[in-house]
Amino acid sequence: MIPRYNRPKIEKIWALENKFKIWTDIEILIAEKLSDIGVIPIIAAQEIRKKAKFNVGEILKLEKQTKHDVNAYIDNVCKYIGKHSKYFHHGLTSSDIIDTGFSIQLKQTAEIIHKELSILLKNLKSKSLKYKNTLMIGRSHGIHAEPITFGLKLASFYEEFKRNRKRLADAIDEVSSCA
Repeated sequence: MIPRYNRPKIEKIWALENKFKIWTDIEILIAEKLSDIGVIPIIAAQEIRKKAKFNVGEILKLEKQTKHDVNAYIDNVCKYIGKHSKYFHHGLTSSDIIDTGFSIQLKQTAEIIHKELSILLKNLKSKSLKYKNTLMIGRSHGIHAEPITFGLKLASFYEEFKRNRKRLADAIDEVSSCA
């Protein structure tokens, strides 16, 4: 991402540190669920929760050797888990982790944008009322038209952004499930 065009909160979501943290959280939850249903030993899930960690630099070095991001990640985390590492990533595919993690990152990002849109809507509404009597030139087909007010122009943006916020809310719901 190009830093000058980005917001730090969003950039942090897409950083490798956050991506691998999400992957680790997913792997831990899956191990716990597998232990609940008797597929892996309970002690293995407990050890995975307690010891699972990663090092981004080490993962990047491993990835150069393995040519596979998830394999490099798994190898790195398993190094920290120890003898119960054979139950880490048990029964999963790379896509299970990548797709789920990506959905979480999309949701995290969209929630920030949704919150910012709410602030924008509040400001647009306030300004549209403030300037409801401020005349300006209307436009039609790219040329001057009948006069309107600046408040009316802002009110139309307000309504458009309300629809956009609803669309974004629907998109958040959609990416929140990895079906």
